[in-house]
Amino acid sequence: MPSYENSPLTQFNAFSAGVLPNDVFGVAINWFVNRTPLTSRLPKLPVGSPHFLIVNDNYRPRSVALNAALTAAATSLTAADASVFDSGDVIQVEQEYLLVTAVDPSTNTVTVARGYAGTTAAAHANAQPIFLVSNTRTGAETNVSGLSRIPQATTQYCQTVQHAYQVGGALQADANYGSAYATPLDRDRMLAMQHVMDDFESAVYYGKGVGLSSPSSRPLMKGIQSLLSTNNVTSPTNAAAYKPSDLIRDTIQACFNGGGNPSLLLVSTDFLSAFAVWGHAAMRVNAGSNVFGVPIDLFEAPFLSGISIVPAPLLRPGTAVCLSASEARVRLKRSMIDKPRGSRGDAFEGDIIMEGAVEIDNEAHHAWVSGISAFSAA
Repeated sequence: MPSYENSPLTQFNAFSAGVLPNDVFGVAINWFVNRTPLTSRLPKLPVGSPHFLIVNDNYRPRSVALNAALTAAATSLTAADASVFDSGDVIQVEQEYLLVTAVDPSTNTVTVARGYAGTTAAAHANAQPIFLVSNTRTGAETNVSGLSRIPQATTQYCQTVQHAYQVGGALQADANYGSAYATPLDRDRMLAMQHVMDDFESAVYYGKGVGLSSPSSRPLMKGIQSLLSTNNVTSPTNAAAYKPSDLIRDTIQACFNGGGNPSLLLVSTDFLSAFAVWGHAAMRVNAGSNVFGVPIDLFEAPFLSGISIVPAPLLRPGTAVCLSASEARVRLKRSMIDKPRGSRGDAFEGDIIMEGAVEIDNEAHHAWVSGISAFSAA
Protein backbone atom coordinates (compact mmCIF):
# COMPACT_ATOMS: atom_id res chain seq x y z
CA MET A 1 0.00 0.00 0.00
CA PRO A 2 1.56 3.34 -0.98
CA SER A 3 2.10 6.07 1.56
CA TYR A 4 -0.16 9.06 1.05
CA GLU A 5 1.35 11.40 3.60
CA ASN A 6 3.04 14.42 2.02
CA SER A 7 1.57 13.61 -1.39
CA PRO A 8 -0.96 15.53 -3.51
CA LEU A 9 -3.61 13.12 -2.25
CA THR A 10 -3.64 14.36 1.34
CA GLN A 11 -3.80 17.70 3.07
CA PHE A 12 -0.52 17.45 4.95
CA ASN A 13 1.86 18.87 2.36
CA ALA A 14 -0.28 21.99 2.15
CA PHE A 15 2.33 23.45 4.47
CA SER A 16 5.07 22.83 1.90
CA ALA A 17 7.85 25.37 1.54
CA GLY A 18 7.07 26.62 5.03
CA VAL A 19 4.96 29.45 3.65
CA LEU A 20 1.65 28.63 5.33
CA PRO A 21 1.02 29.54 8.95
CA ASN A 22 -0.73 26.78 10.87
CA ASP A 23 -3.58 29.02 11.98
CA VAL A 24 -6.83 29.82 10.21
CA PHE A 25 -5.76 28.16 6.93
CA GLY A 26 -4.55 25.13 8.83
CA VAL A 27 -8.04 24.83 10.29
CA ALA A 28 -9.69 25.36 6.89
CA ILE A 29 -7.70 22.82 4.87
CA ASN A 30 -8.37 20.19 7.55
CA TRP A 31 -12.02 21.00 8.18
CA PHE A 32 -12.88 21.10 4.47
CA VAL A 33 -10.40 18.43 3.31
CA ASN A 34 -13.18 16.42 1.62
CA ARG A 35 -15.35 19.30 0.45
CA THR A 36 -12.56 21.21 -1.33
CA PRO A 37 -10.00 18.49 -2.13
CA LEU A 38 -7.77 20.45 -4.50
CA THR A 39 -7.53 23.62 -2.42
CA SER A 40 -6.97 21.51 0.69
CA ARG A 41 -4.63 18.82 -0.60
CA LEU A 42 -2.53 20.19 -3.46
CA PRO A 43 0.96 21.45 -2.58
CA LYS A 44 1.15 25.18 -1.94
CA LEU A 45 3.93 27.42 -3.24
CA PRO A 46 4.26 31.20 -2.85
CA VAL A 47 3.92 33.72 -5.65
CA GLY A 48 4.70 37.42 -5.35
CA SER A 49 2.93 38.88 -8.37
CA PRO A 50 -0.71 39.43 -9.36
CA HIS A 51 -0.03 37.23 -12.39
CA PHE A 52 2.52 34.61 -13.40
CA LEU A 53 3.34 32.37 -16.36
CA ILE A 54 2.58 28.69 -16.62
CA VAL A 55 4.87 26.96 -19.15
CA ASN A 56 3.66 24.03 -21.22
CA ASP A 57 6.52 22.02 -22.71
CA ASN A 58 5.56 20.25 -25.89
CA TYR A 59 6.57 16.61 -25.86
CA ARG A 60 7.24 14.83 -29.15
CA PRO A 61 4.03 13.23 -30.46
CA ARG A 62 4.30 9.65 -31.64
CA SER A 63 1.93 10.09 -34.57
CA VAL A 64 0.48 12.71 -36.90
CA ALA A 65 -1.72 12.32 -39.95
CA LEU A 66 -0.91 12.43 -43.64
CA ASN A 67 -2.21 15.67 -45.08
CA ALA A 68 -2.34 14.38 -48.64
CA ALA A 69 -2.45 11.01 -50.37
CA LEU A 70 0.94 9.38 -50.94
CA THR A 71 1.73 7.44 -54.11
CA ALA A 72 4.07 4.43 -54.17
CA ALA A 73 6.69 6.37 -56.17
CA ALA A 74 6.67 9.65 -54.22
CA THR A 75 9.85 10.67 -52.40
CA SER A 76 8.21 13.19 -50.09
CA LEU A 77 5.01 13.36 -48.10
CA THR A 78 2.89 16.10 -46.58
CA ALA A 79 2.16 15.78 -42.88
CA ALA A 80 -0.39 17.60 -40.78
CA ASP A 81 2.56 18.87 -38.73
CA ALA A 82 6.06 18.14 -40.02
CA SER A 83 7.79 19.95 -37.15
CA VAL A 84 7.53 16.81 -35.01
CA PHE A 85 9.95 14.96 -37.33
CA ASP A 86 13.75 15.10 -37.61
CA SER A 87 16.27 13.85 -40.14
CA GLY A 88 17.11 10.26 -39.27
CA ASP A 89 13.63 9.42 -38.00
CA VAL A 90 12.12 6.10 -38.95
CA ILE A 91 8.38 6.42 -39.52
CA GLN A 92 5.65 3.97 -40.43
CA VAL A 93 2.54 4.41 -42.61
CA GLU A 94 0.36 1.30 -42.57
CA GLN A 95 2.83 -1.57 -43.22
CA GLU A 96 5.55 0.52 -44.89
CA TYR A 97 8.58 1.89 -43.02
CA LEU A 98 10.15 5.12 -44.32
CA LEU A 99 13.41 6.90 -43.42
CA VAL A 100 13.23 10.69 -43.03
CA THR A 101 16.10 12.43 -44.85
CA ALA A 102 14.93 16.07 -44.65
CA VAL A 103 12.14 18.14 -43.12
CA ASP A 104 10.66 21.48 -44.19
CA PRO A 105 8.31 22.63 -41.40
CA SER A 106 7.30 25.74 -43.35
CA THR A 107 5.47 23.57 -45.91
CA ASN A 108 4.97 20.49 -43.68
CA THR A 109 6.96 18.49 -46.23
CA VAL A 110 8.97 15.43 -45.20
CA THR A 111 11.53 13.96 -47.63
CA VAL A 112 11.76 10.19 -47.24
CA ALA A 113 13.49 7.05 -48.47
CA ARG A 114 10.73 4.59 -49.35
CA GLY A 115 10.41 0.91 -48.48
CA TYR A 116 12.88 1.10 -45.59
CA ALA A 117 13.83 -1.88 -43.41
CA GLY A 118 12.83 -4.45 -46.01
CA THR A 119 9.27 -3.15 -46.44
CA THR A 120 7.59 -2.38 -49.76
CA ALA A 121 6.68 1.10 -50.95
CA ALA A 122 2.91 1.39 -51.35
CA ALA A 123 0.23 3.99 -51.93
CA HIS A 124 -1.39 5.47 -48.79
CA ALA A 125 -4.61 7.42 -48.53
CA ASN A 126 -4.92 10.90 -47.08
CA ALA A 127 -5.39 11.08 -43.28
CA GLN A 128 -3.59 7.80 -42.60
CA PRO A 129 -1.55 8.05 -39.37
CA ILE A 130 2.21 8.48 -39.62
CA PHE A 131 3.71 6.68 -36.64
CA LEU A 132 7.08 7.77 -35.29
CA VAL A 133 9.09 4.58 -34.69
CA SER A 134 12.45 5.99 -33.58
CA ASN A 135 15.43 8.08 -34.56
CA THR A 136 18.55 6.38 -35.91
CA ARG A 137 22.02 7.82 -36.53
CA THR A 138 25.36 6.51 -37.80
CA GLY A 139 27.26 7.89 -34.84
CA ALA A 140 29.59 9.83 -37.17
CA GLU A 141 27.25 12.64 -38.15
CA THR A 142 28.17 16.24 -37.40
CA ASN A 143 26.22 19.48 -37.43
CA VAL A 144 23.03 17.65 -36.58
CA SER A 145 20.15 20.09 -36.33
CA GLY A 146 18.25 20.15 -33.07
CA LEU A 147 14.57 19.35 -32.90
CA SER A 148 13.11 22.47 -31.31
CA ARG A 149 9.60 22.66 -29.98
CA ILE A 150 9.10 26.05 -28.39
CA PRO A 151 7.28 25.89 -25.04
CA GLN A 152 3.95 27.65 -24.86
CA ALA A 153 3.25 29.94 -21.92
CA THR A 154 -0.10 31.02 -20.56
CA THR A 155 -0.71 33.82 -18.08
CA GLN A 156 -2.42 32.93 -14.82
CA TYR A 157 -4.03 35.53 -12.56
CA CYS A 158 -4.13 35.58 -8.78
CA GLN A 159 -7.67 35.91 -7.47
CA THR A 160 -8.69 37.44 -4.16
CA VAL A 161 -11.62 35.80 -2.38
CA GLN A 162 -13.05 37.68 0.59
CA HIS A 163 -16.01 36.95 2.82
CA ALA A 164 -17.08 39.01 5.81
CA TYR A 165 -18.52 37.83 9.10
CA GLN A 166 -20.63 39.99 11.38
CA VAL A 167 -22.60 39.27 14.52
CA GLY A 168 -24.70 41.70 16.53
CA GLY A 169 -24.02 42.19 20.19
CA ALA A 170 -27.35 40.76 21.29
CA LEU A 171 -26.70 37.51 19.42
CA GLN A 172 -23.12 37.34 20.60
CA ALA A 173 -24.36 37.56 24.19
CA ASP A 174 -26.40 34.37 23.77
CA ALA A 175 -25.21 31.30 25.64
CA ASN A 176 -25.29 27.74 24.26
CA TYR A 177 -25.89 29.12 20.78
CA GLY A 178 -24.80 25.92 18.99
CA SER A 179 -22.82 22.83 19.73
CA ALA A 180 -19.17 22.81 18.65
CA TYR A 181 -19.02 26.61 18.48
CA ALA A 182 -17.88 28.69 21.43
CA THR A 183 -19.84 31.78 20.36
CA PRO A 184 -22.13 32.91 17.51
CA LEU A 185 -19.16 34.91 16.17
CA ASP A 186 -17.08 31.73 15.94
CA ARG A 187 -19.84 30.04 13.95
CA ASP A 188 -20.14 32.98 11.56
CA ARG A 189 -16.36 33.08 11.15
CA MET A 190 -16.32 29.38 10.26
CA LEU A 191 -19.07 29.93 7.68
CA ALA A 192 -16.99 32.72 6.13
CA MET A 193 -14.04 30.30 5.94
CA GLN A 194 -16.25 27.78 4.15
CA HIS A 195 -17.45 30.41 1.69
CA VAL A 196 -13.83 31.37 0.89
CA MET A 197 -12.78 27.73 0.46
CA ASP A 198 -15.84 26.96 -1.69
CA ASP A 199 -15.35 29.99 -3.93
CA PHE A 200 -11.62 29.36 -4.37
CA GLU A 201 -12.19 25.66 -5.14
CA SER A 202 -14.93 26.46 -7.66
CA ALA A 203 -12.63 28.97 -9.39
CA VAL A 204 -9.90 26.28 -9.48
CA TYR A 205 -12.31 24.30 -11.69
CA TYR A 206 -14.29 26.93 -13.56
CA GLY A 207 -12.45 30.27 -13.45
CA LYS A 208 -12.29 31.92 -16.88
CA GLY A 209 -9.31 34.22 -16.37
CA VAL A 210 -9.58 37.99 -15.91
CA GLY A 211 -6.54 40.20 -15.35
CA LEU A 212 -6.08 43.74 -14.09
CA SER A 213 -6.89 45.27 -17.46
CA SER A 214 -8.65 48.27 -15.95
CA PRO A 215 -9.11 49.82 -12.50
CA SER A 216 -12.55 48.23 -12.28
CA SER A 217 -11.33 44.72 -13.13
CA ARG A 218 -11.82 41.98 -10.56
CA PRO A 219 -9.07 39.38 -11.11
CA LEU A 220 -10.32 35.86 -11.76
CA MET A 221 -7.97 32.90 -12.09
CA LYS A 222 -8.05 30.51 -15.04
CA GLY A 223 -9.54 27.29 -13.79
CA ILE A 224 -8.52 23.83 -14.89
CA GLN A 225 -11.21 23.75 -17.58
CA SER A 226 -9.80 26.94 -19.11
CA LEU A 227 -6.16 25.87 -18.78
CA LEU A 228 -6.68 22.55 -20.58
CA SER A 229 -7.02 22.61 -24.35
CA THR A 230 -5.53 19.34 -25.65
CA ASN A 231 -7.76 17.02 -23.60
CA ASN A 232 -10.90 19.04 -22.91
CA VAL A 233 -14.09 17.20 -23.84
CA THR A 234 -17.44 18.86 -23.17
CA SER A 235 -19.62 16.77 -25.48
CA PRO A 236 -18.30 13.24 -24.98
CA THR A 237 -19.21 10.23 -27.09
CA ASN A 238 -21.96 8.19 -25.36
CA ALA A 239 -22.76 11.09 -23.02
CA ALA A 240 -26.23 9.65 -22.34
CA ALA A 241 -24.95 6.09 -21.85
CA TYR A 242 -21.45 6.63 -20.50
CA LYS A 243 -19.42 3.47 -19.89
CA PRO A 244 -16.17 2.69 -18.03
CA SER A 245 -14.35 2.46 -21.36
CA ASP A 246 -15.60 5.95 -22.23
CA LEU A 247 -14.20 7.32 -18.97
CA ILE A 248 -10.81 5.72 -19.61
CA ARG A 249 -10.77 7.05 -23.19
CA ASP A 250 -11.60 10.64 -22.20
CA THR A 251 -9.39 10.89 -19.11
CA ILE A 252 -6.65 8.37 -18.38
CA GLN A 253 -5.85 7.38 -21.98
CA ALA A 254 -5.99 11.03 -23.05
CA CYS A 255 -3.39 11.89 -20.40
CA PHE A 256 -1.11 9.08 -21.54
CA ASN A 257 -1.52 10.14 -25.17
CA GLY A 258 -0.46 13.66 -24.19
CA GLY A 259 2.71 12.44 -22.50
CA GLY A 260 1.41 12.58 -18.92
CA ASN A 261 1.47 10.19 -16.00
CA PRO A 262 -2.12 10.25 -14.69
CA SER A 263 -2.45 9.50 -11.01
CA LEU A 264 -5.50 11.34 -9.67
CA LEU A 265 -9.11 11.28 -10.88
CA LEU A 266 -11.49 13.83 -9.42
CA VAL A 267 -15.13 13.03 -10.08
CA SER A 268 -18.44 14.74 -9.41
CA THR A 269 -20.40 12.99 -6.70
CA ASP A 270 -22.84 11.38 -9.16
CA PHE A 271 -19.96 9.14 -10.27
CA LEU A 272 -20.38 7.20 -7.03
CA SER A 273 -23.65 5.96 -8.53
CA ALA A 274 -21.86 5.37 -11.83
CA PHE A 275 -19.44 2.95 -10.20
CA ALA A 276 -22.41 0.97 -8.88
CA VAL A 277 -24.07 0.94 -12.32
CA TRP A 278 -20.80 -0.25 -13.84
CA GLY A 279 -20.48 -3.01 -11.24
CA HIS A 280 -17.19 -1.63 -9.92
CA ALA A 281 -17.80 -0.34 -6.42
CA ALA A 282 -15.30 2.32 -5.37
CA MET A 283 -13.17 0.96 -2.54
CA ARG A 284 -11.99 3.29 0.20
CA VAL A 285 -8.23 3.55 0.59
CA ASN A 286 -6.84 4.28 4.04
CA ALA A 287 -5.35 7.73 3.47
CA GLY A 288 -5.39 8.70 7.13
CA SER A 289 -7.56 11.34 8.74
CA ASN A 290 -7.44 15.07 9.30
CA VAL A 291 -6.56 16.63 12.63
CA PHE A 292 -10.24 16.50 13.61
CA GLY A 293 -10.32 12.72 13.12
CA VAL A 294 -12.36 12.78 9.90
CA PRO A 295 -11.22 10.13 7.34
CA ILE A 296 -9.81 11.58 4.13
CA ASP A 297 -11.89 10.56 1.10
CA LEU A 298 -9.77 8.51 -1.27
CA PHE A 299 -11.00 5.59 -3.37
CA GLU A 300 -9.85 3.17 -6.02
CA ALA A 301 -11.82 1.12 -8.56
CA PRO A 302 -10.67 -2.25 -9.97
CA PHE A 303 -10.78 -1.10 -13.58
CA LEU A 304 -8.70 2.01 -12.78
CA SER A 305 -5.74 0.26 -11.22
CA GLY A 306 -3.25 2.69 -9.70
CA ILE A 307 -5.45 5.74 -10.20
CA SER A 308 -6.69 7.38 -7.01
CA ILE A 309 -10.29 8.61 -7.09
CA VAL A 310 -11.45 11.62 -5.10
CA PRO A 311 -15.11 12.76 -5.09
CA ALA A 312 -15.24 16.54 -5.52
CA PRO A 313 -18.57 17.99 -4.29
CA LEU A 314 -18.09 21.30 -6.11
CA LEU A 315 -17.61 19.70 -9.52
CA ARG A 316 -20.82 19.97 -11.51
CA PRO A 317 -22.66 16.69 -12.27
CA GLY A 318 -21.26 14.59 -15.09
CA THR A 319 -17.69 15.85 -14.75
CA ALA A 320 -14.35 14.08 -14.25
CA VAL A 321 -10.87 15.61 -14.11
CA CYS A 322 -7.75 13.50 -14.49
CA LEU A 323 -4.48 15.00 -13.27
CA SER A 324 -0.84 14.07 -13.42
CA ALA A 325 -0.79 15.14 -9.79
CA SER A 326 2.92 15.98 -9.56
CA GLU A 327 2.31 18.78 -12.06
CA ALA A 328 -0.53 20.49 -10.17
CA ARG A 329 -0.27 22.93 -7.27
CA VAL A 330 -1.80 26.02 -5.70
CA ARG A 331 0.21 29.24 -5.84
CA LEU A 332 -0.55 31.56 -2.94
CA LYS A 333 0.01 35.31 -2.94
CA ARG A 334 -1.72 35.53 0.42
CA SER A 335 -2.51 32.51 2.53
CA MET A 336 -5.97 32.51 4.09
CA ILE A 337 -6.02 35.18 6.78
CA ASP A 338 -8.54 36.27 9.38
CA LYS A 339 -8.67 40.07 9.67
CA PRO A 340 -10.95 41.08 12.55
CA ARG A 341 -12.37 44.59 12.22
CA GLY A 342 -13.24 44.70 15.89
CA SER A 343 -16.56 46.10 16.97
CA ARG A 344 -18.56 48.83 15.32
CA GLY A 345 -21.57 50.00 17.22
CA ASP A 346 -23.04 46.84 18.68
CA ALA A 347 -21.64 44.54 15.97
CA PHE A 348 -18.54 42.37 15.91
CA GLU A 349 -17.00 42.15 12.41
CA GLY A 350 -14.14 40.66 10.41
CA ASP A 351 -13.05 39.26 7.06
CA ILE A 352 -11.61 35.97 5.82
CA ILE A 353 -9.34 36.64 2.83
CA MET A 354 -7.30 34.42 0.51
CA GLU A 355 -5.40 35.24 -2.70
CA GLY A 356 -3.83 32.89 -5.21
CA ALA A 357 -4.43 30.63 -8.20
CA VAL A 358 -4.08 27.06 -9.41
CA GLU A 359 -1.03 26.10 -11.49
CA ILE A 360 -1.21 23.21 -13.95
CA ASP A 361 2.06 22.46 -15.76
CA ASN A 362 2.05 20.88 -19.22
CA GLU A 363 -1.67 21.01 -19.93
CA ALA A 364 -1.53 18.06 -22.36
CA HIS A 365 -0.68 15.79 -19.39
CA HIS A 366 -4.13 16.31 -17.85
CA ALA A 367 -7.73 15.80 -19.01
CA TRP A 368 -11.22 17.19 -18.46
CA VAL A 369 -14.53 15.63 -19.46
CA SER A 370 -17.98 17.08 -18.74
CA GLY A 371 -21.48 16.93 -20.19
CA ILE A 372 -22.15 13.32 -19.12
CA SER A 373 -25.88 12.93 -18.50
CA ALA A 374 -26.34 9.20 -17.72
CA PHE A 375 -24.31 6.04 -17.14
CA SER A 376 -24.57 2.62 -18.74
CA ALA A 377 -23.02 -0.71 -17.77
CA ALA A 378 -22.65 -1.81 -21.38
